Amino acid sequence: MRELVKFSEHIYCLQLSTNIGILVSKNKNGEDELHLIDSGNSEDDAKKILSVLKEHFPSGKLKTIINTHSHADHCGGNFFLKKMTGCEIMASQGEAPLMECPDLEIGLICGSAPVSQLKTPYFIATVCPADKTFSNSQTIYLEQLKIEAISLKGHYIDQTGFLVTDTDGKRVFFAGDALSGRNVISRYWIQYLFDEEQTKKSLEKILTIKAEHYVPGHGLPVESVEGLVELNLLALLETENLIIEETKVPKTQEELLKALADRNDISLKLSQYMLIGCTLRSYLYSLANQGKITFEIKDNIMKWKAK
Repeated sequence: MRELVKFSEHIYCLQLSTNIGILVSKNKNGEDELHLIDSGNSEDDAKKILSVLKEHFPSGKLKTIINTHSHADHCGGNFFLKKMTGCEIMASQGEAPLMECPDLEIGLICGSAPVSQLKTPYFIATVCPADKTFSNSQTIYLEQLKIEAISLKGHYIDQTGFLVTDTDGKRVFFAGDALSGRNVISRYWIQYLFDEEQTKKSLEKILTIKAEHYVPGHGLPVESVEGLVELNLLALLETENLIIEETKVPKTQEELLKALADRNDISLKLSQYMLIGCTLRSYLYSLANQGKITFEIKDNIMKWKAK
């Protein structure tokens, strides 16, 4: 998939495996300036982006990459694009340190330095520090565009969504991985997240954001977001209920991971084992904080049980 979607005169989306926002503004000299929301997973994605920019905006110069968060599939093209164009990199105050030290991403997933098989671009982006940081309440003004940074924590530590308003009043909301497309949810029912409770709050916040188009981090954009938010919430709540049901008989985390995979017909490979295992911990801690489950450590074994 490599389709350029035009939402308004100055707002576009390039649909790669990660959706890339393309914003076009003119400087005071009347020259086109290009700004990206996210950069894809790798140098290959970065090359595709440059090819599309050259084809569709031949007189434009890439000025800025604004990242929703620091996962490698959203900032992995930063280094190459900056090297080729000299563009500026921007990230939120909480995500910028992770972009400067991407080993932290895989460290958070594993809880330690990883086994060598996980040291891949999928998990570890090329180091590319942010040139500027912003707070998740800040508004960035370009000549023709207003970009409002909106906190959408949960999927990751300080993730940001961007509400972009064009001169004609049309608004496009780039949600990052706070929102997944219907086609993605149907394929990956259990998705990585850092904080399950914050993820639900961010989905509820998306319902309050008024826009003509909503762009998930992965999957197809939509014009009405209520149904897609409902589907994303359903996936979270179904997994919560599954965990509560399974913990009616106390289980270790390893036993719960097997139950989750078995009941969702997932054949775990190493990367899924690590990602879903980390996500399971997020659910367990969230459910424990809500008082829905608890844990016990007996004979040096930790087991989770429903209340």
